[in-house]
Amino acid sequence: MISMKSLMKCFLYCICCLSLVTTIACRRGQTNTDEAQLAAMEARFAEFEAKAAELPYIPMETTDDGILVLADSNFMEAVHAGGILVVDFWMDGCPPCEAMVPVVKELALHYKDQVSFGKLHANSNGLTAEKYGVRVFPTLLFFVDAKPVGYLQGWQSPERMHMVLDKLLRDRRANP
Repeated sequence: MISMKSLMKCFLYCICCLSLVTTIACRRGQTNTDEAQLAAMEARFAEFEAKAAELPYIPMETTDDGILVLADSNFMEAVHAGGILVVDFWMDGCPPCEAMVPVVKELALHYKDQVSFGKLHANSNGLTAEKYGVRVFPTLLFFVDAKPVGYLQGWQSPERMHMVLDKLLRDRRANP
């Protein structure tokens, strides 16, 4: 007899894999319309990057847990560092954001040499949140080799996050 906990883990794993597979499949099956949309998105991103370049530069800091403290002016520096980057977009007065703090800290320690983690305070860095269409908090945005590959919204369990990150690491190893 299967326990409810095992059934729930299996269900979460299936949902997680399905969302990543859907994201990857959508990127592989681009049509001409998709190319026009990508060109428009790249132009829009260039506008945001020009606005961010006008802001005073804030050097990236790293917390004791190894998490990058990001701002509009240094965000792309973290993204272009390469590898896998997970950015936690959070806001003040957001209980789910506060609940994600220990989860992200634990993940940062667990994946210390494999995945970079950053946090971006959306109240004071709205330009980057707007650029990526972040309207729900917390939102975890995943980058692989400077390309956004997916996102999760709301509080996420450590088990789900481990499944997502393990899949990203496997995929990156399989497709260097």
